[in-house]
Amino acid sequence: MYPPPDCMPTMELGHDTAETAQGGRLTTASIAMGATAERSAFHNAVAAVERHRKFVLASVAIALVARLLLEFNLIALVQQRANLIVQVPYIGMALLAYLLVLMWMGRGAGDRVGFGMALGLGVIETAFLIVTAMMQRPFDLSIAWRPLVVGVAHLPMAVFALSSARDYPPQDSKKPWLTGFVVALAMLAIPWVAGPILQRMGW
Repeated sequence: MYPPPDCMPTMELGHDTAETAQGGRLTTASIAMGATAERSAFHNAVAAVERHRKFVLASVAIALVARLLLEFNLIALVQQRANLIVQVPYIGMALLAYLLVLMWMGRGAGDRVGFGMALGLGVIETAFLIVTAMMQRPFDLSIAWRPLVVGVAHLPMAVFALSSARDYPPQDSKKPWLTGFVVALAMLAIPWVAGPILQRMGW
């Protein structure tokens, strides 16, 4: 004979438990703790990205001021209107490049493009100015110190932008970073290429 139904072992689960694929049980409290941990990790990542954004914005401002004062010698240009008019397109391109970084960094969905542009400006400008200064023959520190200082001023921008990548998920798309880097390269290359061309044309 079979035992009566009330003597059969029951397999019921309480409302506060859930059965896993391995046969174990998760309580509602453990599920809630997991969700809370995920939310906490997300908020920590957002806070870290926001901290990197502030560092990059500050370094962009420092790099731009260094370029205007030391590379373009803006104070002397203001006193020489003829040279100022010649340099206006180059100064405008420089301002546009850094303003694009600020614009993308100000957009919640565009911060990765901004980080990519900041990385591009920092790496390319630093390498270009330092190599150009060191290749001067004969080397004269009284002349080379200006591009060297401007190059060093761009280095923190690249470091902060690169360090921000650690706080994004590994599966996050790198396309915005690459787009920003290519845009930065184009913004820097246009004046470099346009200058010699305009000189050959006699403009």
